[in-house]
Amino acid sequence: MKTFQLDIITPTSIQSYDNISYLRIPSLDGLMGIQAKHASSIIAMGVGQIKITIDGVEKYFSTSGGFTDVKPESVQLLLETIEETSLIDKKRAEDSLNRASQRLEDKSNDLQRARDSIQRAKNRLDILSKI
Repeated sequence: MKTFQLDIITPTSIQSYDNISYLRIPSLDGLMGIQAKHASSIIAMGVGQIKITIDGVEKYFSTSGGFTDVKPESVQLLLETIEETSLIDKKRAEDSLNRASQRLEDKSNDLQRARDSIQRAKNRLDILSKI
């Protein structure tokens, strides 16, 4: 099976993975799958779930968006944030969802910011259902 190198770069960390056979990202146009020898491209990403298959094991991550730089032999994810499923705090995500929902009710608040917070919190809670 053909594999590729994956580097996940955020403002605070760099994570590298070898032997990736499949990567699924939340592009702005919908979910997109990437395998080895994929055509070179740069893809904008939104809030959503990243799935990687490494040595036959699936791992899930939550992201708030960024960019993907695809080359035939490697992929770089340049992300604002990333959280591995096992590190997501369910109570914190639920509290964030509740706070954002309350802010949405008050029209004097920044409503787009509240909607964005709701989307991120729902994404975290949804990804927890995968474990």
